[in-house]
Amino acid sequence: MSENEELRALIAEAQDGNVRAFELLVSSHLPQVRRFARAFASSDADVDDLAQEALVKVYKSLRSYRSQSAFKTWLYSVVRNAFFDALRGRAGRERSLEEPLAADHAQAPSTADTADERLLREEERQRLWRALRALPPEFRTAVVLFDVEGHTYEEVAAIEAVPIGTIKSRLSRGRALLRTLLAGGQAPEASESTGGAGTSDGGVSSQGRRSGK
Repeated sequence: MSENEELRALIAEAQDGNVRAFELLVSSHLPQVRRFARAFASSDADVDDLAQEALVKVYKSLRSYRSQSAFKTWLYSVVRNAFFDALRGRAGRERSLEEPLAADHAQAPSTADTADERLLREEERQRLWRALRALPPEFRTAVVLFDVEGHTYEEVAAIEAVPIGTIKSRLSRGRALLRTLLAGGQAPEASESTGGAGTSDGGVSSQGRRSGK
């Protein structure tokens, strides 16, 4: 049985209510889902709650999947919508932005590193997560999916259900705003956040390895 056939069989079993099949189906995506959740959460406990909520939504929505898109694209679309729903539901609540970047994004400290150097790196990770969480949701999602998770333009566009040009615009504007926030500036209101479809990305640059995508 080929890999695609195995995937289709797992999907069919999970759609019939086989919990073990569902666990196998999503197991390889758990670290990515958790990192994605981190951009919308305020603490480790909240990360786990958000990721769990998203996976419950995936399970409940699974019967609606009809292979109209790649399973991974569909999964991240559902996860993304769950995070946006949670964000809207908690919009009136003040959220702490003190959580550092996930440990798996940080290099293990060298034995030659001084305590001051390690402290400086930790502070930089905290500043980066604070800035990421202050981005408007559309920009935040594009930056996390592309720059953190390594999805292609095409994959992010499919997940977001917008043209590739819109994703490039959001990345360019999101990266520019991220630099502003890291320099001590302020994020715009949510109403200013959505980029126009088809806008060119003059600043796609920080990811040179993806420039050909």
